[in-house]
Amino acid sequence: MADVDVAKQSYAELISLRARLEKEIEEKRDEELKVLADGYAKKLQAAGFSVEEGIKAMLPYTEAKLRGSAAISTSPARVLYRDPANPENTWSGRGQPARWLSQYIAAGRQREEFRVES
Repeated sequence: MADVDVAKQSYAELISLRARLEKEIEEKRDEELKVLADGYAKKLQAAGFSVEEGIKAMLPYTEAKLRGSAAISTSPARVLYRDPANPENTWSGRGQPARWLSQYIAAGRQREEFRVES
């Protein structure tokens, strides 16, 4: 692809250019990934391992990526606030306040009135 002065391109030409760039990027990505995979396979085989063993060794990294960071807790947050009128209404104190709590605050009540004793 030759150098393109994008400032002189029309909107339609820029959209077309973007589509061509996205296609080229995807092709280059696939090429580079194949080169890396081939190199990885050759290193495994030179060290006396099969490709399958190498893939199996990579699974913990893949699974951690799918789950997200191991530092992120998957357990529910502890309840810090509870609605006395409906004990099923709770809020952990994370993110935006629960709607029921916001309504009480709008009516002049204090957030701490609803704090759960720990």
